[in-house]
Formats: sequence, structure tokens, C-alpha cells
Amino acid sequence: MTLRKSLISFVSLFVASLLNSTAGTFPLPVPTRPASFPLKRPAIVGTPVAWGWNRDGQTDVPADLSDVVKVAAGIYHTVALRRDGTVVAWGSSDLDRSTVPSGLTNVVAISAGDYHTVALKENGALVAWGFNINGQTSVPEGLDTVVAIATGSYHTAALKQDGTVIAWGHDVFGQSTVPVGLSNVVAISAGGDHTVALRHDGTVVTWGNTTVPTGLSNVVAISAGAFHTVALKQDGSVVSWGENNAGQSTVPADLSKVVAVSAGLSHSVALKSDGTVVAWGANDVGQTTVPDGLTNVAAIATFYSHTVALKTDGLVLTDRAAALAEVANGYLVGVRVIYGGYGYTEPPFVLIRGGGGTGATATALVADGSVVAISVSNLGSGYTSPPQVIIASPPFAPELGIEFSRVNVNLKLVVGREYQLKSSFDLVNWTLAGESFVADEESITKEFVIAEFGRYFQVFELR
Repeated sequence: MTLRKSLISFVSLFVASLLNSTAGTFPLPVPTRPASFPLKRPAIVGTPVAWGWNRDGQTDVPADLSDVVKVAAGIYHTVALRRDGTVVAWGSSDLDRSTVPSGLTNVVAISAGDYHTVALKENGALVAWGFNINGQTSVPEGLDTVVAIATGSYHTAALKQDGTVIAWGHDVFGQSTVPVGLSNVVAISAGGDHTVALRHDGTVVTWGNTTVPTGLSNVVAISAGAFHTVALKQDGSVVSWGENNAGQSTVPADLSKVVAVSAGLSHSVALKSDGTVVAWGANDVGQTTVPDGLTNVAAIATFYSHTVALKTDGLVLTDRAAALAEVANGYLVGVRVIYGGYGYTEPPFVLIRGGGGTGATATALVADGSVVAISVSNLGSGYTSPPQVIIASPPFAPELGIEFSRVNVNLKLVVGREYQLKSSFDLVNWTLAGESFVADEESITKEFVIAEFGRYFQVFELR
């Protein structure tokens, strides 16, 4: 077969990198590291919901807190990262654990240990505060190009862009002694007395007071609790090991379709693909009693005896602009711009998906560097609720490569013809990606699972 270079759709990995908790597409891909700086904040915005131990107000979410993209939990404090790159913390202020440094901005990730907190900035630098008895907040001099962070009880770990790991702080169990030669790491997590790393091949490496189950593979996410560890596999199943005095390592037999995991002191939490949360283990302070009716969750966090969930507000943001769809009688009748963004030199790519219907398309209109309107070119049909409107901004910068990545593309195809996705780093050299498929409808939404970031994509017709 020869390739006919007739472009059907052109999208970027920026669209792919949105973690949509309701996507439910398995197998899940192994995460990858970001290819460049500045790093990006997570794209899903929501409001925190917390439950469990509340001795110091750690589950009392500030009433006016919104626009949150990430949450983290320590023993007596909770931390939230907002869309604008600022950090909010609440709970105990002893040892300055919830006292955010003045002027802290441009944060893309946060992690909370027992009594300390670490923030990762978009330039790959770290800021740490709180209890420092073991040097856990003393960031090594010259440390840069960090793409992910993890905080244990009294130690801290950082993943660098080159796939190596640096750790410091408490080391009595060897939890800060990174194995010699460890490389190609894509995710890290730190617990009470151990540290865990996920490699690009889906295998897990641990050090400190822990071991890895024999034959464990196909892992896409890891979470280290105080004395146990939870791993998420590509098929959405969960594996756990370590201390099990309260059943925290006994995964519910019917648990499936999981997209994220988090481990605490004596309990574990899982986020399912339908946006619901499942928790197991100790419940002496209500840490596994998930609030009734909790849905639309996009992220979870726990470390000790309370749990935090990030509940989406029905709005998914990409690089800058944001919009909401308006539906009437099953048709998309308009798209309302609620945040125009800035700096656009050309119209961004608009993707409409979900809501029970198919076929709607829209185009962004740009003026003075902002999205001022979105014109609906195809009303679609069959919508039972407003679909998501996703706007990706040129030059399609890669998202922070810690989340799962997917490409959802609205395609206009010829029924019966075969198509294939191709990818490129430079828009010149193209390679095949994913399986080919035959169009059975003229207008379909096709989802491709991609395990690399920083690429551009085209859909070609095969002859």
C-alpha cells in the first residue's frame, strides 16, 4: 500500500495529554517525561472535596477555593495548586507546613509529606518549606531540570528530565539512597520509609524498607503510602503490597477500570474511569467513607488518614482559552467563550466530544491575540447533555508528561476506506502510530492511545 498524503485532521499532543477521568479507554499508556521547559500545569480544573481525620482542619476546604488543578495531602495539612500557578494550603500551621512562601508563583506540581511541602516550578526548580529535621526541605544546590516530585514522611525525591532520580532527607532505611544506575524513570512516589520509581517499560523499582512483587509489570502509576504501596496496571487493575494490618493492601476483588491510585497510612484510594472513588482499609476516622454522591472526580490524594478528591466543575481547560457548549433539542446551537486566553497568532484547534451526541464541529475566531468567538459549523445531533469543548493553542506545546495521554479526533472520512495515524517531531519526517482502521461512518470520533509527548499527528488515507 502507498500513502496518499491527504490530510484529514491535524492535532497535537497537547489535546492528547488531558487526563479525562471518564474516558475509560484501556489499556492505559505508561506516562512519559516532558520534552521541554517551561512545564505545564494539569489541564483539568475543579474544586477539592476532603474527608477523614480533621484534627487540625485539614479536611476543611476553604469555602472560596476554586480553579484548582492539583491536590496533595500531608498528616495535618492539605495543599492545592490553582490554575494561575499559585498554591493554597490549610490545616495545621505548626512547623510552617501550611505556610506557603510569600510570592510563590509559576508552580506546576505539589507534593506534601508528613510535615513538609514541596512545589515544582515551571522552569524545573523546586521550593520546599515546613519541618526540616532531616534536611527534607533542603533542596540540593544546583538541582534543576526537575519534572516531577515526591515527598515521603521525612524525605523528598525529584525526577529529572533525563530520567534519573535524586533523593534527600531521612535515610535510616535507605529511602534516600537511589539505586546506582537507575534510569529511564517516568514517575516517582515516596512513602514513610521507602521510595518507588516507575520505569518507561512498565516495571517498578523500589528502595528503602520495601520489595517489589515478583513479575510485576505493565504498571502505569504508583503511589507509596506510609508502609505500603499501590500500583495501577495498564488494564485498570490494582496491585498492592506491604503492611496490611488494616486491609490497606487488600484490593477489593471487584475493583476494575481504575485510572489513578493513592496510598495513605492505613488506607488506599482508587479513582475509576467513571469519575467515582473507591477506598479500602482503615476507617477509624472516616478516611475510607467516600461522601455520598461524589462523582466527576478528576484526581485524588492521600498520605496519612484523610483523603482529598478534585471534583471537576464541568470545565476542561487546555493551554489558554476555554468555552462551554450550549445544546437545544439534541443539537449544538452555540459555544460560549468564557476565557479568551491570550497571545494567539492564529486560530486554535477546537475539539467537541461527549454529551451523548456526534458530529458537531466548530471553529475559533481570534482578534487581538484572544479567542473572541467560536462559530459552530455543524450542529451534530443526539446530544443529551452539553459536550466538552477542548481548545488547543498553537504552537501546541506538550503538556506536563506525568499524566496519561490520549488523542480524540473528530474525523470526516470516506466510508469503506482505510486510514492510519502518523506522528512526527518536526512536521517533515512521519512514522506510523497505532493500528489502521476502516471508516464505517462519514463522521466519527476516533481515540488513539499515545505513549509519547511532544509529537504532532496526522490521519492519512491508505491505498
